[in-house]
Amino acid sequence: MRRLRAFISIIMVLAVSAAHAAAASTYSPLNATAQQLAAANLFISNFTETGIDSLDAYGDDMELVDFAHDHLWFNDYDSFEYGDYFGGNNCRVSDGRIQEIIDKYMYYPRQVDLSQTRFDYVDGYYYHEETGGWISDGFAHVISICPIGDDMYFVSFMVFGGGYAWDNSVMDDTLEQVEASYGHPNGYGSALIYASDLSDRSTYRMISYARV
Repeated sequence: MRRLRAFISIIMVLAVSAAHAAAASTYSPLNATAQQLAAANLFISNFTETGIDSLDAYGDDMELVDFAHDHLWFNDYDSFEYGDYFGGNNCRVSDGRIQEIIDKYMYYPRQVDLSQTRFDYVDGYYYHEETGGWISDGFAHVISICPIGDDMYFVSFMVFGGGYAWDNSVMDDTLEQVEASYGHPNGYGSALIYASDLSDRSTYRMISYARV
């Protein structure tokens, strides 16, 4: 009987060890293809370039609205209008695309209160005083992509090129190439993302993002 119990105990230990090994294998970083890395780089760069420290799909409305506004500034500059507005403001943009951007990039695209913002918001426009001080805070270079199930991934990345005029060709560069061109990273971060196809950036959605 003792031998039987000992045998059963050994089998249970081996089973638990095998389960842990399987889990470790499941959560290990992927051997991502160049296409997958480029897609992840480009998706996360939409967040790093704005200089935000953190963003959560379930976070407050102001964070989401301001991200969408700043994304417009860096990616659709022609959406902004210039003029002599109230309070010293000389630049404005309509709120017409804010919800659209949130729906496009966030995993949980709930309806937000468009008036929640750091900008002056009047009659459907966001106003600010433009002084020419906006610069990109850099692009993301993904270091690892770890699957956690249900098409969700934990991603770690470095940020390079803060203050530089870079273009999307850097998304295909290796870490060595990026370092040679831009020197040391100006930031580090991690993100929890959803992607039904890691090679297709259009399937990506941000769940949670943070950088230091």
